[in-house]
Amino acid sequence: MGEGTPIQLVRRRQEGDRLVSRWRIQRSQPNSSGRSSGHEIGFLHWDDIARSHWPRRSLAMVGEIAEVYRWYLLQGGLLRIARLCPGVALCGAYPALFTALAVGVALLAGAGLGALTYGALPGPSLALGAAVLVAASSTWLLLLAAWALADRLGVVWLWRSIRFTHRLGQARDGDLRARVRELARRILDLEAEAPAESVLLVGHSSGSFVMAMLAAELRRQDPAAAMTNRLSLLSLGQNLANLAVYPGAQAFHADLQELAREPRLPWLDVTSHDDLLCFAGVDPYRSCDLPAPAGPAYPALQLVALAQPRGWLDRLALAFQQFDLHFHYLRQAPASHGFDPLSQLLKP
Repeated sequence: MGEGTPIQLVRRRQEGDRLVSRWRIQRSQPNSSGRSSGHEIGFLHWDDIARSHWPRRSLAMVGEIAEVYRWYLLQGGLLRIARLCPGVALCGAYPALFTALAVGVALLAGAGLGALTYGALPGPSLALGAAVLVAASSTWLLLLAAWALADRLGVVWLWRSIRFTHRLGQARDGDLRARVRELARRILDLEAEAPAESVLLVGHSSGSFVMAMLAAELRRQDPAAAMTNRLSLLSLGQNLANLAVYPGAQAFHADLQELAREPRLPWLDVTSHDDLLCFAGVDPYRSCDLPAPAGPAYPALQLVALAQPRGWLDRLALAFQQFDLHFHYLRQAPASHGFDPLSQLLKP
């Protein structure tokens, strides 16, 4: 879509079952045939499923770190992911490293302040009581400050995402699978009511593996390909391998195999080496040791530049902007340094 192409966004419509929110986009200028063309964008709701898996209290989150990182650090998860994409492996360890550093600093600082208090007060009983109080309260306040900083830096979001994927990888995905089946039925019903010339299914970040699940389910529910022969896929900043590397993710492996079956759905995968939260240029079939589909590379891999660092200082600064950068795929061309998601969505 050329820069400045006029479009009109029509008010959102939400289905009664609240599975899909829909926006109608109408081009103000007619196309080459003299008719105005329109697109409909639908947001498929599964975010409530992800949030239901998120621990909300800080102590609960810290307590579950041991479970997840036992697999990640001691059972081969880190090494498997590092072989595919070292940047993602480092980001996967980031919440644990941040937590260990925050707890260590808080304990040391609390102990230091307690020691200073003990040395400054006369009388061992009074000094000891005051020192314990100062040490405990200062440690607690520093931990609260660390939690606020983690939330601001995106560490909390990253940890919740890692934990959600970990649960899916352990086959604790019944609620998400049920939602995917509901979404597939709803899409097929909408298409039966008002068929579109083409349907593009888009998934960003963790939504990329939900996209793959849904595309596979659509093929299963539409064996005659009445709709899926018009379906194509677009994954942005995908982290398919985060789920695919789990041996317990057998249902997801079956989804990928379904998508590899002929005739294959057109699938474009857009990632960036600037984005350390995605598997840039990584074949999802190789990530879980599935046979690569015969013929041309599938999905088609496209690498884009989301940033233009000019030196090591820029690259260092970029490392602290990963959370924001990971969403540049969803922004218009100036912010994404050339990749325009709206152009992909509104292709004729």
